[in-house]
Amino acid sequence: VEFLDYSPKLLKEYANDVWINTQAKAVAAKTLGLRSVGYNFETIHGKIYIAGITKKPKQLEELISAIKTIKGVKEIVNYVIVKK
Repeated sequence: VEFLDYSPKLLKEYANDVWINTQAKAVAAKTLGLRSVGYNFETIHGKIYIAGITKKPKQLEELISAIKTIKGVKEIVNYVIVKK
């Protein structure tokens, strides 16, 4: 059995990332409703990655604007593909 040694600082950072990710999903659900399931979120060190496919760039802009308001978000990396 291998034990990983996590310092309190790393655990706090991980907890913050989980909180940001949860908030991003909630914001997406509030902003986009059922369409939010088309997006995936991953947060690492306060940087949130958004991936998915959309046909509505305006909704994506609204989502990104809403995510920017989440406390702790340092950067947003957009990997969403906009289809025509």
